[in-house]
Amino acid sequence: MELDIKFAEKFKPNFISSDLKFCANDYNEEDEIEFLVKFWPFSKYKDKILRNIVKDAKLIHRQKIKDVWENHFSNGQCTFDDKLVFEKVWPSIEQEIENFISQKDNSSPVKKIELENSPDFKEINDLKNFYKPLIEKAVKCERGLSLERRIVKIINKEENFEFRKTYKREIDFGFFKLIGIPDGIDHKRKTVIEIKTKEWIQPESEKERLQCLSYLRMLDFEKCLLVQSDKNREKKIIEISRDDQEFTDKIYNKLKQFVDKYRTITEDEFLYKILFYCEIKTVPDVLTRFLHND
Repeated sequence: MELDIKFAEKFKPNFISSDLKFCANDYNEEDEIEFLVKFWPFSKYKDKILRNIVKDAKLIHRQKIKDVWENHFSNGQCTFDDKLVFEKVWPSIEQEIENFISQKDNSSPVKKIELENSPDFKEINDLKNFYKPLIEKAVKCERGLSLERRIVKIINKEENFEFRKTYKREIDFGFFKLIGIPDGIDHKRKTVIEIKTKEWIQPESEKERLQCLSYLRMLDFEKCLLVQSDKNREKKIIEISRDDQEFTDKIYNKLKQFVDKYRTITEDEFLYKILFYCEIKTVPDVLTRFLHND
């Protein structure tokens, strides 16, 4: 028997300006499911897929990475080397993984010869391979967070702006909210700044442009400075002007279509999507155990 066709008619999600993947065609059906279960009524099924959602490294490891970056940038430099930071933090995490699998305390590291002769050798290597990309991602993420405020100060000085930190902003469109925290705003010049740190200077991406357009609409400002800064401290400043028609066409309309799509889905249809999700996206048990081991 078909479940209630109207079970999601009051679905009202929050979309984040920094991650408008549903507007930039940068997503798949698994991304949709992971987004939906954050909000009622889809959230009542989140326990069915939570163990399959692994986005980030452990908080303790992210803090360790943050501390390395903060120390690196403490002398005022804005150059960076992701590989160098990774190499500073990964050996101790590798040791933690070896001890975790070998059921040993971190104060008693596993010797290499002992490790290679261990029946757990394959599981240890598997866990390292599963977890390494999460650490590499965290290195990039924490680098960006650490550099943002420093680059804002440089732009203020070099370009004669007065960008200041701000708080969360939002627009309520009735059937969804658009939420974001700009990297800085200059009230006098009605300008917002968005910082992107990258290995190399690149052309402006669609997601970056949409993020800036959303901030301009939220704040009722006229201009956004999209600032790219690379590992050698080279900078590129892209000025993006407010364009309400582009906002409507590329953001508002696409988000409304997304909400409309899932307000009319039946519960049976959504449960089928969850079943499909669980079949194609599984997280290794060893990674789940390690992430939840504190």
